[in-house]
Amino acid sequence: MNIRSLCAIAAATTSLASIGSSQAAIVYSGALNVAVPVGTGLRVWIDLDTFATSTTGSFTGWDVSLTGTTANFLTVNSQSLSNNLFVGIAGTPVTINRLAPGFVIGSTGPYGTIGGGTMGSSFNMGTFLPNSENIVGFRRDIGGGQFRYGWLSVTLGNDFLTRSLTGIAFEDSGGSIVAGAIPAPGAVALLGLGGALSGRRQRRMR
Repeated sequence: MNIRSLCAIAAATTSLASIGSSQAAIVYSGALNVAVPVGTGLRVWIDLDTFATSTTGSFTGWDVSLTGTTANFLTVNSQSLSNNLFVGIAGTPVTINRLAPGFVIGSTGPYGTIGGGTMGSSFNMGTFLPNSENIVGFRRDIGGGQFRYGWLSVTLGNDFLTRSLTGIAFEDSGGSIVAGAIPAPGAVALLGLGGALSGRRQRRMR
């Protein structure tokens, strides 16, 4: 994707962000570099509200965790089946979609789940790109019939055994959010676009 196309997406993102409540805001974790450990029983626990993480054990308030013991496979587990769902495809296991920049994460989903008290979903080589940053979208049920929509990004190595949580964001008014959207002075930017113009590495997203 060339810079002209990315700029067009960024402009559309800004337009989308201007619709709705003037109090709406994107809450962004900032750039993260939290390694996802490899091995049985090892994982990173994540609080989607505060962006707190832990690799030493679960903690009060965690929402989802990332884990995986074999190459080409990473599992996302939710603390509650009903609270945290990801944009994906239903099945066993549920497959989480890798989102293109500009994808609108909102009420239409689709959100896939499986039973058993947790929501299990998998990254796999058919959906996610090795040696790249991958963005997924989520929906959070915060009670009272209200939802928050957001995204998180995971950078994967060649065999998925090198992987890091690199960012989280959500829209705090309950409105939709564009995949990769982050707050910027007076506007909204796409993850990686402003950085590319200032010398940061461009992130390729399918």
